[in-house]
Amino acid sequence: MNPVDAALLATLSARDLAILDDLEQLRLLTSRSIQQLHFPVAPGAHATMTGATRAAMRVLNRLKSERLISHLARRVGGARRGSQGFIWQLTSLGDRIQRARRGEKGRRRYTEPSTQFVDHTLAVTDLVTTLRVLDRQRQVELLKVETEPSCWREFTGPHGTVLTLKPDLYAVTAAGAWEDSWFVEADRSTEHLPVILAKCRLYARYAATGIEQQSAGVFPIVLWVVPDKAREAQIIRAIRSDHSLPDDLFRVVTTEQFAAHFTTTNP
Repeated sequence: MNPVDAALLATLSARDLAILDDLEQLRLLTSRSIQQLHFPVAPGAHATMTGATRAAMRVLNRLKSERLISHLARRVGGARRGSQGFIWQLTSLGDRIQRARRGEKGRRRYTEPSTQFVDHTLAVTDLVTTLRVLDRQRQVELLKVETEPSCWREFTGPHGTVLTLKPDLYAVTAAGAWEDSWFVEADRSTEHLPVILAKCRLYARYAATGIEQQSAGVFPIVLWVVPDKAREAQIIRAIRSDHSLPDDLFRVVTTEQFAAHFTTTNP
């Protein structure tokens, strides 16, 4: 690590580094998500949401001034949301610092991502944020969470073809005596149902190999998280109409139901 980077790294707090870690893993985070993850309203932390929000923005603006992070031109909710609508990512310097912490060389160049990428990534990071907040509140125990591409699975299909299953998220949770594994798909109603069914068949094909069961002891439940009840009903009907798909492999919930799905005992 060069002396300038080392001097900058020495000024960063444990919370600063945790924010950089999250931006590296999750790629994009809103100001609101960063506040929820690192500036909670809780005893021993911040007494009010206003105080938590102000503290979060002070830190984020400082990290921005140090050129470690930046926000996109686009904001969640538009300009009227102000700084609370910012969407943050690492800068090239932030990426270099992260690599240097691990003793790695090289760096990645960061640019303004596409609208589709932003929308999908934020949908996934919102789910991760929810799980981590539930864990902090001790409503569920989050034993493991992996995002793309760490959660992807490669396996051999027919005729020796190498196939890649690409969940949006892999998680292991525990509630009471129950421990569950999940492949999570963040659906935004942008894919046609034949595409959804093709993904479901790929999950079923991977489950049939037994690879996941050998390494983890169980095959994860595939949880589709959808925007509304109408989309939920569509996907449930489509899955049930395909008799090649195992009935117990898939579940579908709305975004609003997502947290309760993990805090309620599910058979």
